[in-house]
Amino acid sequence: MATHPERPERGKKLTLRAGFMLCAAALLLLLAACSSGPNNQSGSSATTLRVVHAPGQTNPDFFNPYYDDNHNADYGAQGFLYETLYIVNLYNGQEIPWLASSYEYGDGLKSITFHLRSNVKWNDGQPFTSADVVFTFQLMQQHPALDQNGVLQYFSKVSAPDANTVTFTLPAPDSTALFHLGGGVYIVPQHIWSTISGDPAKFANDNKPVGTGPYLLDSWNTNLITYKANPNYWGTKPAVKIIQVPSEKDNSTAITDMLSGKLDWMGTGWNPGLDPAFLSKSTSHEFFAPSNTVMLYLNLQKAPFNNLNFRKAVSAAIVRSNLPTGVAQYAKVADPTGVVIPTFKSWITVNAQFDDPSKVDGYMKQAGFVKGSDGFYKYANGTPFSMTVNVPGPWSDWAQDVQNIVTDLNTAGIRAFANYQANYNPYFPDLQSGNYEAAISWTNSGPNPYYAYQALLASGNSAAPGKLVAGTNFERWDSSTSNGYSAQTDALLAKFESSSDSAVQHQAISGIEQIMVSQLPVIPLTVNVTWDEFTTVNWVGWPDASNPYDYGSPYSMPDAENVVLHLKPAH
Repeated sequence: MATHPERPERGKKLTLRAGFMLCAAALLLLLAACSSGPNNQSGSSATTLRVVHAPGQTNPDFFNPYYDDNHNADYGAQGFLYETLYIVNLYNGQEIPWLASSYEYGDGLKSITFHLRSNVKWNDGQPFTSADVVFTFQLMQQHPALDQNGVLQYFSKVSAPDANTVTFTLPAPDSTALFHLGGGVYIVPQHIWSTISGDPAKFANDNKPVGTGPYLLDSWNTNLITYKANPNYWGTKPAVKIIQVPSEKDNSTAITDMLSGKLDWMGTGWNPGLDPAFLSKSTSHEFFAPSNTVMLYLNLQKAPFNNLNFRKAVSAAIVRSNLPTGVAQYAKVADPTGVVIPTFKSWITVNAQFDDPSKVDGYMKQAGFVKGSDGFYKYANGTPFSMTVNVPGPWSDWAQDVQNIVTDLNTAGIRAFANYQANYNPYFPDLQSGNYEAAISWTNSGPNPYYAYQALLASGNSAAPGKLVAGTNFERWDSSTSNGYSAQTDALLAKFESSSDSAVQHQAISGIEQIMVSQLPVIPLTVNVTWDEFTTVNWVGWPDASNPYDYGSPYSMPDAENVVLHLKPAH
């Protein structure tokens, strides 16, 4: 089943999930008919939530909140134990005060000041103050390896005018600072972390971690993490008293446990073939919210991919209506602007349509190609042309997409081959270093289209051949590859950043949309979804299509903390 990284949007973090073989239909139907299993708490108020966020890995005994689970940290360190100043809702852009009760920009957007809540304490009883916030950010400056979300570039100085106030000086006017500084860093206690001997990036933090979060670490082993509610939590006391995080050996095991009622919540790549068995129960639900746009990246530092007419030909050859089928049916066709739809549809001002295959021949001839007697395009000098499209073979939805794309390209006369790579390695290192011709991959998410565009198109996120790119500028859109349009893109991104006026920001995004559809720095394909499967046997209050107050995926933090605090017993 589909098992690719999801939501690297709060910087660079990636969540990887292991693949599974689809269970036999008879087994699924049998499991669907089973009782709700050991976790059924019917007849009395539920107390325990059992959640699996990433099957295929054991718990590593590492509760360092600077690292997500893909960097060998345990699930829950972020969110359940440690918290951010704000939660910026990626689904609807809502700004939710958290450890800070308010904020304001100053000095023409060149500073941002947070006002902290006065009633917050660490779970060891010590007061939470601005000194902890300053310490956290300065610790990252001293140890850049801790900066997993790439926030160091967004401030030049942090200070504390008093115990409840923190001010960040910004390198330039930046209306996005709340998202990066308020929502992207988990605050740690100075009185604990200042005593760490050695590299804080290697600090296991497994001896009664001291955080501000709604839960305490109760027990840990490689097979099960148990959190218990923090009785002195500063916020609304959680109705979920115990969270159990079992280690599931693979997706198949996790899905079996989900179907039999042993789990309440799971964030696992899903197969439509599971729906009849899973959704046959009125208490079983899915919420696959749009999260980011999947792109076909063409390496602009290599010919002919740096030729606009060639890129137009490739885009025109792809029959996108064939992509949301089979295991990939949840990812619907993208908008030509690359803006996530329908979530941010109100931002789209460019009424564009994808070209159809009838346009391929004209574009290829303009790009300098001729069609040979074998039906495939060649260079003007007669040299045959072919291209490869990278994708991890185990990521079955994207692997299916690439097969469809390659078929479409060959049908149109553009000889192409799928390169099914072994897995995340070497796929992602090849993307970062530019060691590819074409590849399918994600874009960053965010509370509006700016965040994807910035990671995708900012020239500062590009790199010279062989060097690692930042963000998701895998195509390397910069002054050397864009025929001058990269400068326009950078200017429009700066226009958005330097204003808090919604009208100005919409104008900036509109300008970038024009560049996206006219210059095709990347080729939009489909809209990726977050994986969220849950039951209402024991708990209600989940986000869903009728009440999308947040993403529902358990692997998205701090969003998952927000979700858990919304839950109430079903009985």
